Amino acid sequence: MDSDRTAQAFFNDLQRSDHEAAYDLFGKGLSQRISFDQFDQFMKTIREHWGRIESDQTENLPFHQRAGEEDFIPLHVTPEQVRRYTYDVKFEDAEMNFDLTLAPSDGTYKIVWFSIWGSSIYMTPKIQEKIEELFAKPVDPGKS
Repeated sequence: MDSDRTAQAFFNDLQRSDHEAAYDLFGKGLSQRISFDQFDQFMKTIREHWGRIESDQTENLPFHQRAGEEDFIPLHVTPEQVRRYTYDVKFEDAEMNFDLTLAPSDGTYKIVWFSIWGSSIYMTPKIQEKIEELFAKPVDPGKS
């Protein structure tokens, strides 16, 4: 189980535009919330607005739990098993930060949560819309 390799594989896959391989690194809860088609459209929107990924670099930042991730960390995973990474990702036309939260699942680490943050200059309305679509809480059909 190597969380470092999983986190780096995610960005390697995105650099190669292999969205399916990147998506396959998602844990069960995240992949149940976000379909491959949603993820693929999101990554295509990012490329359209920011260009290709040119580089990714791990940033050392103080520990903090990511907003929203608590709903995706599997039961029976201890806080010591959770790994969090922040990457400074340079695109052709933007520079943003990606947070990845990983937890063990079936003998390997899977991405259980991710978020993107950085300068509001690059967060165009279209990208904001796609982020909101990805992470919006599903509507409970029993509630009105």
